[in-house]
Amino acid sequence: MSNDGPPRTGRTGTFAAIGMVARREVKARFFTKSNLISLGILLVVIVAGIVVLDYFVNRDDEDAADYTVAVDGSVSVLEPQLTAAGDALGTTIDVEELGRADAEPRLGDDLDAYLSGDPTQPEMLVDVGPDQQLLGLVTSAVQAHALALEVSELGGDPQAVGAALASAVPQVATVAAEEGEEDEAEQFGPEYLVSILAISLLLFALISTGSIIAMGVVEEKTSRVVEILLATIRPAQLLAGKILGIGIVGLAQVVILGGAAGGTMAATGLLSGFEIDLGWTMLLTLVWFLLGFAVFALLFGGFAALVSRQEEIGAVTTPLMFLMFIPYYLAMFMVSADPDTTVVRVLSQIPFFSPFMMPVRSVYGGVEAWEMALAVVVALATIPLLVWVAGRVYRRGVLHTGGRMKLSEALRG
Repeated sequence: MSNDGPPRTGRTGTFAAIGMVARREVKARFFTKSNLISLGILLVVIVAGIVVLDYFVNRDDEDAADYTVAVDGSVSVLEPQLTAAGDALGTTIDVEELGRADAEPRLGDDLDAYLSGDPTQPEMLVDVGPDQQLLGLVTSAVQAHALALEVSELGGDPQAVGAALASAVPQVATVAAEEGEEDEAEQFGPEYLVSILAISLLLFALISTGSIIAMGVVEEKTSRVVEILLATIRPAQLLAGKILGIGIVGLAQVVILGGAAGGTMAATGLLSGFEIDLGWTMLLTLVWFLLGFAVFALLFGGFAALVSRQEEIGAVTTPLMFLMFIPYYLAMFMVSADPDTTVVRVLSQIPFFSPFMMPVRSVYGGVEAWEMALAVVVALATIPLLVWVAGRVYRRGVLHTGGRMKLSEALRG
């Protein structure tokens, strides 16, 4: 039986043709030296960036304000009161028992003060001038000790009274400043980091795969290779195979880079103590990559057939990139500020916006299960319409030569 002529138009023949084109795209796009090198560089950048971020976060935690106070043996009884006073205000006070001759050279270096003399009226020796917070802590400790002596003489429990006094301190706060700081902490906390990493990875994957599809379509059209391919397979099969193959490449990049980011965060413990489900976030990113890729890739592939030169690609890809950048920045700022407003909830149901907004809303806990399901259904329902539009434009434009073909003309054919 001869193999000449176009393949069968039945189910097996169609799938075989699409699979053949998809395999060709995977081999041509993913396993090239340039792609593997760029992927390796991105892996290093992501892992190194998270490690550096973890270092600075931990360093900030370790650099919390504390004091080191040396005490003479005559006032060593103040150590419990000093520690209790510091704990009450969230400040660490390390107490060392030293002689004056050993303590004086260290003042201003690793010692903040030296106490000696009468425990009820000690001398506080400092290098230049007293730290007001430390002075207040020492004063509280001395007063607590003096009170403990009086309580003891009256037959009471000095330790219970001292603990109560140490914790009985006013908590000063400004309403406006407190609310502003709380809002900022909620907006730009660990949730913001995770969500921005997720949608940035999504944006990178969608732009890179969309650009590859557009350049591939124009390249085949310019070199007239498409005419040879269309002699054996249908235009719809060629476009579907190209989108499928490049989609596999993009999905592999998302899995590799996202896995590296999530694994590094887990290994460093960067998000320890925070209620963020990295596994669920990565799964959502993959789901919305697939849906977003289907939405945008169809448009990139179909509209790229309208031009005949590589220099003209920007005319069709720029508007499509704006369709990705706009929801990306809205998700970065609007959703992170308030993930449950009416505007955000409505926009996140639009197929061009939902791939970016839904993962961010999920991280912030501002999306109901039915909203997520509805957004997925709406995106799935939109894809057949985009398949029809992209297929019609591609079929009419891919064999058109000369100047740029108008979209209206391609849709009328």
